[in-house]
Amino acid sequence: MRPVTVQFYKNPDILHWGFEGGYWLGEDDWGDWIGVPTGTKRWKGEEEVRDTRMAAVFCAPRDGWWHLHYSGENQFSDYALFIDIVTPPVWLSPNRYEMIDLDLDVGITLDNEIVVEDEDEFELHQVLYGYTEEMIRRAESETTRIVAALENEEEPFFDVAAHWLARVL
Repeated sequence: MRPVTVQFYKNPDILHWGFEGGYWLGEDDWGDWIGVPTGTKRWKGEEEVRDTRMAAVFCAPRDGWWHLHYSGENQFSDYALFIDIVTPPVWLSPNRYEMIDLDLDVGITLDNEIVVEDEDEFELHQVLYGYTEEMIRRAESETTRIVAALENEEEPFFDVAAHWLARVL
């Protein structure tokens, strides 16, 4: 198994969330899939935080301003899936990819409600972190597109993600 480190930044070089201990599961038409077993090391900024408490998969898309975190129905989370709106993930090596978190998040709760979160942070950080016009436009349009995809139960957010998660459990 090929280990993979996943690093989120705040624009452009401020460490945000990071995960180490996941592994590359494979790829498909949507992107690369990373297994995140229970106990995966993670950090926020420079500080380590509690290891993951549930198995999940990440999808780093081939083309898109999003990053999927899918855990299915899990007792330790309020979400069945969570999609960060980010700059396109960039592979720096076979064992590491990075992206800039653009604050907006789209999720499906365990009650099957689609929610968009952190719109206030997005507004604030446009100025604080100097988001470009393209970053702002792409983040807003990707959020709208992801909400519609979830409403229409489009893949890879459902059965495809569950298929990859089954390989981690």
